[in-house]
This record gives sequence, structure tokens and C-alpha cells, in this order.
Amino acid sequence: MIKKRVKQLAFILIILCHLGFLAAILYEKQNNILVSGFVVFVLILLVISYKKTPLSITNHSFEHVLTIAFVFFGAILTYILCAYFLISSVLAAGLVGLAVSFIPDFFKDNRFVKTMPTAVYCGTFVGMTNLSIATDYMFITLASIITGLLLVGTKDTFNGVGGKLGTLAFGGVVITFLISQWI
Repeated sequence: MIKKRVKQLAFILIILCHLGFLAAILYEKQNNILVSGFVVFVLILLVISYKKTPLSITNHSFEHVLTIAFVFFGAILTYILCAYFLISSVLAAGLVGLAVSFIPDFFKDNRFVKTMPTAVYCGTFVGMTNLSIATDYMFITLASIITGLLLVGTKDTFNGVGGKLGTLAFGGVVITFLISQWI
């Protein structure tokens, strides 16, 4: 029962992230009818996608910890490349994603390593956070943990849907930003 509630909570958080993003677009471009029409079209497609998404429950006990660790690894590595080596965030995320994509080829029999590139690449989106928002390692650490938890919560959901990893990273960074503003 708890696993189903966690899945539902993660699903609701993703819906709220999507709606928040669309609301920000509408707020910024409220006088443009084409943008408003596009947002309504995207909203209809999202509703269709949500209705077709199953909330299946599977057990991933040890994989949970590894997924969160992989997200953290991708986030911190991308952040270091951006902050200290002054590489653009897009190039840093691409380099980390490219490097990690080859690791499963070396460990073909290990099923945990096969999930590594996805989680690390999700973390690279967290590491791409603007340096004026993510001012230190604590922010990136908390954001990557929250994003990892969201990734674990939506492990069997939204498979094959584009934008899942970016949406999860966006949600993790926004939640971390709100927490940092409250503290």
C-alpha cells in the first residue's frame, strides 16, 4: 500500500511540475494567442499521456540506493565541470552523458550497471542548474537526492515519454530551491 502511495505522490509531483512549467509560459507570454493555443494543445496531449500511463508497482529494493547515487554522481560531476572548469552546462552534461553511456558495454552481465546511464544523465540535468541558483555543493546534493527519489518513484512510469528526466530534474531543483528559501 505504501509503494502505491509513493508512486501516486511521484506521479502527482510530475503533473504539478508540468502544470507549473506551462503556467510560467502562459504568464510570460499571456498576450500571444499562438503561444496560448500551443500551451492548450500541449495540455491536451499531457492529459492523454497521463490517462494512458499505468501506475504499476514493482520492488526495486537495492536499485533505489544505486539510482539515487547515480543521479548524485551525474549532478556533482556536471556541476564541477561547469563551476570549476568553466565548461558550458550543455557541453558538461553532454560529456558526462557520453562518457557514462559506454560503461554498460564493459559490464554486460550486470543488470544494475545497465540502469546507470539513465540515472546519471538525469543527474546531469540537475548539475546544469545556473550557478547563481546552485551556489554550493549542498544545493546540488539535496537537489540530486530529491531528483533521485522522484526517479525511483516513477521508475515504471512514463517510459518512452520524452522529457521525463528533465522534468524530474526540474522538480528536484525547484523543490530544493523552495526548501532553501524557507531555511
